[in-house]
Amino acid sequence: MSAATARLISSIGRSAFPESLLSAAGGAIAHDAAALMVLHSASAPTVVVDRLKPAERGYLYGDYLSGVYTLSPFYRAARKLKQPLTARIMDVAPKGFTQSEYYRRYFALIGVDDMIGILIPACNGDTVFISFSRSSGSPRFSAAELRACDAQSPILSAATARHVELAGPIAARQPGAVAKPVANSADGLTQRESQVVNLMLEGHSSRAVAEALKISNETVRVHRRNIYEKLGVSSQAGLFRWFLATRG
Repeated sequence: MSAATARLISSIGRSAFPESLLSAAGGAIAHDAAALMVLHSASAPTVVVDRLKPAERGYLYGDYLSGVYTLSPFYRAARKLKQPLTARIMDVAPKGFTQSEYYRRYFALIGVDDMIGILIPACNGDTVFISFSRSSGSPRFSAAELRACDAQSPILSAATARHVELAGPIAARQPGAVAKPVANSADGLTQRESQVVNLMLEGHSSRAVAEALKISNETVRVHRRNIYEKLGVSSQAGLFRWFLATRG
């Protein structure tokens, strides 16, 4: 048993548990920054442990927690989570992720080149999200490093479940910080147009949107044109600015 794992076990039920959980999770891989958050089903995430670089911290406590988190591939994965998951960000991101405005206007700006995330179901719809990142210029995480990180998942999950039994939720939900849908009828959009907006903001290409919704590429173009007209935007960048303006 490693020293980090021993500390994790001894911290169960105590206030030191989140710090110990993050340390135990990251002991098998080299990383430049790390964080532990709790993703809530109906409110903004709670940052519990922050071991980020200054450049990341500003974005995290700014646009990210104000609503951009709803576009995160890991947040989207957490909403469908049935069991613990360990993955690199590109494993859970859509094919067009690096061309999305979210990537260009948020992810690329924080100086992160790669990220491993560990998602652990907690209680009441909460998900513990542990992230490890490497800065631009550093090598990306290898498959072997991902496996080494994933090997920690069973004990991390068991420790989290026991901690919650003894001490309750790891973090309280943020009052009044409800995560709104990306788009809804209040924006003058139809249900189908809202679906298209969600997929576009996630980073899906027009072809991927068509495949996901089982409609033609031409139908996607029509929806996109109508969406831009209704929202008063003229581009993907404009759509992302609209999204930022309507959060909160």
